[in-house]
Amino acid sequence: MKKTIYITDCEGPVSKNDNAYEIADAFLMEGGRLFSLLSKFDDYLGDVEKVEGYRYGSTLRFILPFLKTADVTDREVQGFSGQNITVVNGIRETLQAVYGLMPVYVVSTSYIHYIKEVCQYLGLNMANMFCTKVSFDGYSMDEDERKVITDYHEEFLKLPPIVWDDGNRVDPDSRRTIDALKVFFFDRLPSLPVYQWMKDVNPIGGKGKAEAILQIVKQTGVPLEDVLYVGDSITDVDAFGLVKENGGLSVSFNGNNYAVRSAEYIVVSEDAAVLGDIAADFCNHGKGAIREGKVGETAWVFRNGTCDMKDVIALSERMRKEVRGQAIGSLG
Repeated sequence: MKKTIYITDCEGPVSKNDNAYEIADAFLMEGGRLFSLLSKFDDYLGDVEKVEGYRYGSTLRFILPFLKTADVTDREVQGFSGQNITVVNGIRETLQAVYGLMPVYVVSTSYIHYIKEVCQYLGLNMANMFCTKVSFDGYSMDEDERKVITDYHEEFLKLPPIVWDDGNRVDPDSRRTIDALKVFFFDRLPSLPVYQWMKDVNPIGGKGKAEAILQIVKQTGVPLEDVLYVGDSITDVDAFGLVKENGGLSVSFNGNNYAVRSAEYIVVSEDAAVLGDIAADFCNHGKGAIREGKVGETAWVFRNGTCDMKDVIALSERMRKEVRGQAIGSLG
């Protein structure tokens, strides 16, 4: 048996939460709607405008000044996160089985507060976790700055949604929203005191996840061809690419359009058991042993390039929303 490593995103393949979305929704006026707008802006900058060096997952930095208007503390975020964990059916047993075969690492864009709580809930090793580090107690906002950012918050809630077509063309309403967000985040925000606190927060998404994988293989001495990576969103695209290009196994689990198109294998399932089967097959026999097709009552495995991509994306996104809910399942 060769030495392999199981690396997984947290939100999606392990838990049903989108913790940052839920924090925003709980602590801010229409915070879920604001977070969804910023998430679409995040996707636009990386996927449509293709800003050089852009890191997907920047929504977790974009939302920070708004959370500070609510005086959110580390204790509140930690407590809220621990009280609201929901996990994918069967994930506890699946991870226990995988642990018997290989080391397990989590590479997640989530805030560290949430990852600590998930580790405790599932009995995972925090030393094997890579996530977004931030301290909400590290900055105190005065009333003048709070008023400025609250005004922008209210303005953004009035903006139309951001949409683009298959040719990456945006309509005039979307352009107005994009321009307003750019003015705030790239011109106005850097002049405010809160920016000095948040500018060094680097969400572990996009290239950050790929960098974490490289760090793991360096630490363990296991080559990329023996890495199994599981993800589900646009923040996993760079990680999928790195693993796939080097002969490893990349798996989308109930992924959105971005994840399905980028991963080598696509899993659509109500529970996590099939991930344990894939890990065992990969560890014992290599990628060639992975079964394709319907592998359970509500579980399917497809291989990119040998399936009808349009139908698989539709199936995966439908299951994603059934498992995680419409609002969270719709995020990039």
